[in-house]
Amino acid sequence: MRKVLPFLVVGFLIVIALIGSLIYSSDTAIYECSGVMTVPNNSSGPTTLFAEITQYRWWAFWNPLNGLLRLEIQSARIPTVADDPLAVRWFKTGPNSVRPAPFFPGLRFGPPSSPNEREDLFGIERVESYLVLYRWPKAGETADLTEAGQGQFSTISNSLKFKLSNEAIFNGNCKPENN
Repeated sequence: MRKVLPFLVVGFLIVIALIGSLIYSSDTAIYECSGVMTVPNNSSGPTTLFAEITQYRWWAFWNPLNGLLRLEIQSARIPTVADDPLAVRWFKTGPNSVRPAPFFPGLRFGPPSSPNEREDLFGIERVESYLVLYRWPKAGETADLTEAGQGQFSTISNSLKFKLSNEAIFNGNCKPENN
């Protein structure tokens, strides 16, 4: 029994460390962003949106991204895109490196009224004090993390600029919500 007890204690500590690293592997903050939504030759006036930014900790090495950005525009409208929710998606992380996109509930469970839609969200790559935003790939697509993203969030000034669609660009400042 005395020879087995140290192995049980070490095994227990390893299991606790693994569970803790999974539970505390991300940090989430919600921001209220005020700015302007611009389409070519037209500015739509003041726009308010909410951004939920989840940043993964350094030990979350199993994920090809540094985080996720989810959006909610003004009247609780979550942008969606037509897509196959069960399809495989990829992220290009280097010249010869492609990794599968991680599971995310917003991708799998679209609105009941449109099961072939999914939440439109962005993957995050951290570059110094900026979070570079990459649109989540559609079914069978590969998002190239080695190229310029579709937007950025400054962790210093809390400013957000991104392309919501091919035409619409949001540019504004964000303030953290009281969580």
